[in-house]
Amino acid sequence: MVMCMTDRDRLWFIGITKDARTAGPGKRLELFLKGCIRGIVNPCQGCFNPTTWEFGGPRREMTVDEVVDFIVRDAWNRQVTFCGGEPLLQTRNLIKVCRRLKELDPKFHIVIYTAYVLENLLRNGIVFVPRACDGPEVHEALQVYSSSWTEDRSRYQIATPDEILELLKYVDMLVDGDYQHDKRLPVSPTMDEGMFIGSANQRVIYAAESLRRDPSGQHFEMLYADEYNRRMACQKTCRCCGHALLDDSMHFCDEDCEQRFVERDEYMKIFGGA
Repeated sequence: MVMCMTDRDRLWFIGITKDARTAGPGKRLELFLKGCIRGIVNPCQGCFNPTTWEFGGPRREMTVDEVVDFIVRDAWNRQVTFCGGEPLLQTRNLIKVCRRLKELDPKFHIVIYTAYVLENLLRNGIVFVPRACDGPEVHEALQVYSSSWTEDRSRYQIATPDEILELLKYVDMLVDGDYQHDKRLPVSPTMDEGMFIGSANQRVIYAAESLRRDPSGQHFEMLYADEYNRRMACQKTCRCCGHALLDDSMHFCDEDCEQRFVERDEYMKIFGGA
């Protein structure tokens, strides 16, 4: 028997980075969500953010409305990335956040990083069977994250395939696959601004655009991460949002991007790194 949870309109975060240059194109508001099943069971070697794995401990709890308000205020160029941790553990409420952002301004560009592989997500969703060693903080988090669970709490349906597909309608780029340290990108030991930071096995999937073309979700346009880096290195990009420009003589996608960039530039002259 499956018990459906009452709606819990909140998300858990562990940190943010403003004007991140390694979380997708352009300067982005990067939000780190709390909790990673992969991290507590079989962590990716070389994961840069192990503090996000645990389900207990320090966290910032925000309602959907609070998250939306924060992003609207601080994502000055409408570029936002959700990573973690594992963002898709909070698929239920990420759907609400991403839908609201797109309704408020279709120019919001949303990137989500996940260790899961797209084909498996669309086939099975996300299911977790707790282990004997998992403490009450794990079950507490799972009851917040999950769509449903068995009466004895031996199996949690965190996200269904339909919920994954619904979320992808609002996600411009899904970066899927676990981080593999021996395939690290870039190959240099430093973090290269503007380049994809991850590993060559990961894929950049143009989710929302693909679903507009094929709502069934059978055909997704995608690039492996190293191919994405090579393509972006050959293209001139908008100074505001970081997306490729069709004309090398241009500096911005449009007047909106130019205005946002000028306003941000003036703000930074007055307030510096605030």
